[in-house]
Amino acid sequence: MNSVTKAWIAAAVAVVFSLGLIAWQVKGRRSEAVNLSAEDVALIAEDQPPQFRTRLASDPAARKEFADDLRKLLAVAEEARSKGIANSPEMKRQLELARTVVIAQYYFKSQGSSAPANVSEQEITAFFNQPGNQAKFDQFIQDAQATNPQLKGRTISDDQMNMAKQQLGQMLIGEQKGIAAGLDNTPGVKLQVRLQQSRLMAVEYVEKQLADKMKATEEEVNAYLSQHPEMDIKQKRSQAEDVLKRVRGGEDFAKLAQQFSTDPGSKEKGGDLGWFGHGQMVPEFEQAAFALKPGQVSDLVETKYGFHIIRLEERRKQTKDGKEEEQVHARHILIGEAQSDNPFAPPQNGREKARAAVEQDKQNKIIDDILKRSHVTVAENFTVKMPEAPPQSFQSGPMPGAESHGAGEPTKTK
Repeated sequence: MNSVTKAWIAAAVAVVFSLGLIAWQVKGRRSEAVNLSAEDVALIAEDQPPQFRTRLASDPAARKEFADDLRKLLAVAEEARSKGIANSPEMKRQLELARTVVIAQYYFKSQGSSAPANVSEQEITAFFNQPGNQAKFDQFIQDAQATNPQLKGRTISDDQMNMAKQQLGQMLIGEQKGIAAGLDNTPGVKLQVRLQQSRLMAVEYVEKQLADKMKATEEEVNAYLSQHPEMDIKQKRSQAEDVLKRVRGGEDFAKLAQQFSTDPGSKEKGGDLGWFGHGQMVPEFEQAAFALKPGQVSDLVETKYGFHIIRLEERRKQTKDGKEEEQVHARHILIGEAQSDNPFAPPQNGREKARAAVEQDKQNKIIDDILKRSHVTVAENFTVKMPEAPPQSFQSGPMPGAESHGAGEPTKTK
């Protein structure tokens, strides 16, 4: 599928339901209580990816967390509906499209394929020649352009328009065939429709009415930092100055790096960064390193990773792509934040972490309050069958031949 077409589809409805990807910090009738039985939750779990199903089947804590996340989603959606989120024409169209996509996907799956290969171009052309169906497509494009920033103000080519029409036509025809086969009345389809529609309403409610309440004020961040002084950048600078004094006093640089550095990529190597040229380090670090002579130690160098103490080991010139390039070999000691749980996440300073912690607390409180008001019940005592085929196993280490750099290492410009 063309990337632009994917964006159109995604702008109207997320077709993959995944509780773990709901971002609260952002992205039945009102009187009707929502109750998911153990059988309902087990049925929802059966639609999860094989690796996640394996975890659910073997880990009671994961099943409890799964049920808790379901209850949060449904409770927020319940309150969103009570606040009128589902009443706007735009949201009504999104909810209807969510139903269309779920029924169509179940139909295609029942035919032995997740792809709508059995819907011909002739069927799609005939479908849009029927009264009212071309208007559905025009409205779909209009909604996508209004809600997706990537599509706003863009000129849509004829090829892109035709591809989008093919994709939407396949979904709408798949829905018709699924309804004709009675799939819309099956428990699995009903549950997935409810979950997809609940997700849409919950995200809309959070973004439009709760997001501002979830933001941290500067006063709240300051108060958090006063309670957690170890996160304050002033404390990091003071610690870095003390380590620099010890370096200048003649203590072993490599041992101090192993003891104090927060860069996991070089810490155990005594801070050794090896050889590097221009453009491989963040600008502040590069400028300081290339200004040193072999054996010299820098003053404190502040980057987005924290405070660095750099010692230059060697300099050399190498020929690269037919051009002579200057390179240096250096060590450093980084005094900064500990490595994030996500090594691919951008580095955060203490204030950014404090803000995130405050906002997480506020989000949790808002969700907890919604749960107390809700009429949603979700069974936690359910069973999940192991997938028939074992999930593919992935190594947690780096790919063979890939150079490993820690999140604290200043090699992030390429």
